[in-house]
Amino acid sequence: MVNTYSLNTDTIYDILTRMAAKTLECPVVILSFLDAGNVSLKSVYGLSAAEIKYSYDNYPESLVLHNFDVKFYAAAPLLSKDGVLMGDFCVLNNQQGFLSNEKEELLRDYAALAMAYREAGLAAEQEIAYQKQLLQIAAHDLKNPLTTIPVRADLIKLKKHDPEVVDRMCDQIKKAGLIMTRTIDELLSSASFDAGKMNLYTFKLDFAAIVSQTVEANEALATHKGQRIDLHIESRPAVIADEQRLIEVIDNLINNAVKYSPKGEVIKVTVTENDHKAVMHVQDHGPGLTAEDKRNMFLPYSKLSAHPTGNEKSTGLGLSIVKKLVEAHHGKVWAESDGIGKGSSFFVEIPSFK
Repeated sequence: MVNTYSLNTDTIYDILTRMAAKTLECPVVILSFLDAGNVSLKSVYGLSAAEIKYSYDNYPESLVLHNFDVKFYAAAPLLSKDGVLMGDFCVLNNQQGFLSNEKEELLRDYAALAMAYREAGLAAEQEIAYQKQLLQIAAHDLKNPLTTIPVRADLIKLKKHDPEVVDRMCDQIKKAGLIMTRTIDELLSSASFDAGKMNLYTFKLDFAAIVSQTVEANEALATHKGQRIDLHIESRPAVIADEQRLIEVIDNLINNAVKYSPKGEVIKVTVTENDHKAVMHVQDHGPGLTAEDKRNMFLPYSKLSAHPTGNEKSTGLGLSIVKKLVEAHHGKVWAESDGIGKGSSFFVEIPSFK
């Protein structure tokens, strides 16, 4: 009868050290990792952990074993993908000896397998943390608008004979709905990219028309803050793109300009064509970008140094999604700013067609 069991990481490490002891014919095998400068024993075959001591000042040479007379020692380093030493996989014997070329190669293979399992485990932990963060964002960013909707609905019932109050409450419900829609769209887009399930359904589109449509959709938000969006269409390039994804890109950048610009400012949106590329330029006169903003702004969960000027919310995912979507269309996106207080410009460039 064959025993079956789940292979967790620690069990796999133990299998590797046991196999190494048998195939390399060494009674003691030690697998250890460097964690925050300290040595962590992940698996030991042939000794108890209490019989092993490392001197942290001179790792890995200063290995001290109690009740075992070391006459032979060989180790393969555990290296990260960028070549950083992460630990070692070592075999020991109380008899004089050596490893043949074939066994040296086997030792390196065991070390590579151990490192691969470690990296896979770290990747899984990061993915779990990422999913938890998504849930926290969803719970936090959806709670407030969800709370306001029933309150506004009750007020409409009480004030149904007052058209001004009803109109105001309806606008606030609409705003809450738009916030929730944007948050959900960003979370779904991010999850789709991470799952490798982002499919583009492309057609030939009028780039300027898509920009114009998206500007119009953001005018109410701008008007609410006393802002104005000036649209300048200098050419009408055609692009092969997924319409909904292209709108998502354009909407994110225009909405960000509205979100981070002071009240009463003018946001300029320009459409041009340059060297067979459709270009959109969104320029604002807001707080500008720091050097750190420009380095990190397209990374997931990156927050700008500036704060929304109308208490708007941000998931920190929007610009990372924009970058992925633009690159999926074989284009590029970038930002320019002369510094704090000097506004910012965002550019999107996508191949155009006749």
